[in-house]
Amino acid sequence: MPEVFSMTQQSRKRLTRRASLQVGALGLTGLTLSSSLRLASANEGGGAGLKGTAKSCIFVFLAGGASHLDTLDMKPEGPVETRGEFTPIDTCLPGVQACHLMPKFAKTADQYCLLRGISHSQGAHPQAESYLGTGNSPSPAVLYPSYGAVTTRELPRREDLPPYVAIPTTPWDAGYMGDAYAPFNTNDVPKPGQPYTVRGLSLENGLTIETVNRRTNLLDRINRQFYEANANSQLVDALDQFGKQAHQMMTSSHSQNAFDVGREPESIRQRFDGEELGQSLLLAARLVEHGVPFVTVTSKAHGGWDTHTDNFVGQRRLIEPLDAGMEALISTLRDKGLLDETLVVIMGEFGRSPQINENTGRDHWPRANWSLMTGGGVQTGQVIGATDDKGEGPTGDVDIAPDDIAASIYHMLGIDFRKEYYTATGRPVMLVPKGRVIPGLIGSGTVPATS
Repeated sequence: MPEVFSMTQQSRKRLTRRASLQVGALGLTGLTLSSSLRLASANEGGGAGLKGTAKSCIFVFLAGGASHLDTLDMKPEGPVETRGEFTPIDTCLPGVQACHLMPKFAKTADQYCLLRGISHSQGAHPQAESYLGTGNSPSPAVLYPSYGAVTTRELPRREDLPPYVAIPTTPWDAGYMGDAYAPFNTNDVPKPGQPYTVRGLSLENGLTIETVNRRTNLLDRINRQFYEANANSQLVDALDQFGKQAHQMMTSSHSQNAFDVGREPESIRQRFDGEELGQSLLLAARLVEHGVPFVTVTSKAHGGWDTHTDNFVGQRRLIEPLDAGMEALISTLRDKGLLDETLVVIMGEFGRSPQINENTGRDHWPRANWSLMTGGGVQTGQVIGATDDKGEGPTGDVDIAPDDIAASIYHMLGIDFRKEYYTATGRPVMLVPKGRVIPGLIGSGTVPATS
């Protein structure tokens, strides 16, 4: 039977609030943060620094914020003014329920780790999106890089493929790392039965490889002139890298093949419905198979998950395609032998308010959110974290913030989340200074912080 962490379980696999406070107090005595976290881990019965197996990541971003109370953190015994219209159903994990619009998830819940009670204080979309995509609370002093930018810099990649692909776009950019690490936006998604072309990748309107080569040579000469004129080196580096990468992608059969979902077997294509999300997930699976390390899929069809009005109409339009798309993606990655090396993360920037407003909507609620993770070494078949009986905020022994989501993602990808980088002005900045790997998320046991 898969292990399920309930609201009240005292688990030695977690870093408790009390241990967190102890870490803060120890800082006054001169211990380093990494030493303190290792000590806290030891006090909680920590294990041997487990690593994930991920070589790539697909992050499914539910733009606008999915309602936790109407999906995977329902409170059927809560007040009538907060319960909403949807009915909970049992999943294959004992004691865990989901919305009745998620029957596929209910049958396969043991293939995921469900994180509940993820909490922060950023109530506006831009700030919450930035926090989620970087693992750092927004600051006017530093523009932090997103996951894709960091993986572009840190992980091996093919020269003829963009290492960071956003389907169709993403609000997450490269921050202080510069435009050379920015995402490649497809700006469109595949449509069933139609050829799929990506602007800037496909040879269109009679463009030939010979023409591309001439333009590349011209760009090289222009770049050299910029260097000689002492132009902004970061900008020139980005232009130079983009030019070379564009040339490699446009002239590479591997790159063309990677984006061609029409080459997928019919048995695979039939798993994904014709919705924008389903087709985006089909493309994401194909891209990681061909060597793209980081792919974001932004789910914002039908106006996205920002349901201030007619919440239950809007959520219904979005939940059912999500339920179908998740099953199709996970089964496809598994059948291709890619799930163990592909981390899949599904979440929005925050949850929705327990109180239903006068427009039958739910408003922004950063105090409570959920995430699904699987693949890449994630210990599935469990729930980590919980919210109170009204779904207003976290409860129990587990505190999870976006910093911890980020630290866990990086750790599973083999990236040191405490690595120090430098901004363009020479300022040293740690990647995720306040994050820690979520205890119990990877394999079994506690993962101590990276030194």
